[in-house]
Amino acid sequence: MRVYERQYVRVVYRRDIRLKTDEYSNLLARCENISAGGLGLYCDQITAQVIMPSGYQLSPEKPLLLSVELDLAGAEFRATCSVQNSYRLSQDKFNFNLKFISFEGNGQEKLETFLKQQSTSQ
Repeated sequence: MRVYERQYVRVVYRRDIRLKTDEYSNLLARCENISAGGLGLYCDQITAQVIMPSGYQLSPEKPLLLSVELDLAGAEFRATCSVQNSYRLSQDKFNFNLKFISFEGNGQEKLETFLKQQSTSQ
């Protein structure tokens, strides 16, 4: 795989999602896309600072973990993710790319079913 190629196909998924950190729950963000490997989300500056505290540097040895909850075509989906990268889009809009680490229950099956449904409907 070359550096600029994606490992998973992304599907547009523009919906609100719920996030939890170790210290905070009930954070809201806007999901932009989802794949078998993770998801991309947007949030405001306050939420971004809760997700990634000031001065924190992303590190594989000490990843930032988030729990995500969302609705996949009527199926409740929960997973734990690590923050892969983040960047500022505007004064009050930030982007985070998350990688799925683990799934709750049969979450991986729900995700695969959802992605198959989306790929056949496009």
